[in-house]
Amino acid sequence: MKFRIFTLFLTVMLASFLHTALADTPIDALFTRIKNLPDAEYSEEKLNKSGLKGAFEGVKSIEVTEASLDETTYQTLRKEIVKEDYTPHELLLDTQDGDELVKIFMLKSKKKVSEVVILELDKEGINLVRFKGNLKSEILKNK
Repeated sequence: MKFRIFTLFLTVMLASFLHTALADTPIDALFTRIKNLPDAEYSEEKLNKSGLKGAFEGVKSIEVTEASLDETTYQTLRKEIVKEDYTPHELLLDTQDGDELVKIFMLKSKKKVSEVVILELDKEGINLVRFKGNLKSEILKNK
């Protein structure tokens, strides 16, 4: 009996851990949502490590999605994007000017930045760009 309870406990803990470890972040969910909009375009490029210098040094892939929006979709997305919590991504820049909204996020692990995401939304469309890799934190600092 104790063995069954212990086994059940371990199974529940393992399932909980895997669900948390494999769960999509809000940024992942937003990419998926935009990719599934009508007229959306999506591209992902794996980059060769050699020859990349400066801001692109350490970038392993670039993911881009864009879509044209109608007024209703724009309003819905704007409301969701403004109030969404994008944890574990850290918000670096949040600016709004009229109908245009721009946000820049990063995902950090120790001293490295593993993702930078740029989100741009206006009445005509939405653009998302994600850089993944082992980016140096220094490239995000003003010099």
